[in-house]
Amino acid sequence: MNSESGTPQRKERPSEALDPRRYRFRLRLALPCTQRSLEIGVRRVLEMARASGFDESRRTDLAIALREALANAMIHGSGRDPSSHVLLRSYGEPNGGVVVVVRDHGPGFDPGTVPDPRNVDRMRLHHGRGLLLMRELTDHVEYRKGGREVLLFMACR
Repeated sequence: MNSESGTPQRKERPSEALDPRRYRFRLRLALPCTQRSLEIGVRRVLEMARASGFDESRRTDLAIALREALANAMIHGSGRDPSSHVLLRSYGEPNGGVVVVVRDHGPGFDPGTVPDPRNVDRMRLHHGRGLLLMRELTDHVEYRKGGREVLLFMACR
């Protein structure tokens, strides 16, 4: 939050950091829309994050954000259809960072229309916090392709 205006501050787009050509480690998986494949995807990206120099705390944050991105793609984008797939791409660089891209084949969405889960009328709900968690736990979140693709970036600190 910007303490003067009370509005959320936007994180700067790390344009050079988002260029996949600069990364040594690469991963591309087509994951069936199942809990098991979601966990496989998270495990593989966390292996890359470890090799990129992420400490345990940063890996935990990345795991939470990635689980949310994959779950949203599998549930909302692909309608929980186990015959459907979600595309997961990830790029990592030692002491540089990790870029993760999750894409589904659904209709997409406008993240600006998703209600803030911190609103009083939404606080007791058991869902609806994924986008907030992704924003809070990563250094950069970007929605592309009409909301069918989310990009997460975390720097190695």
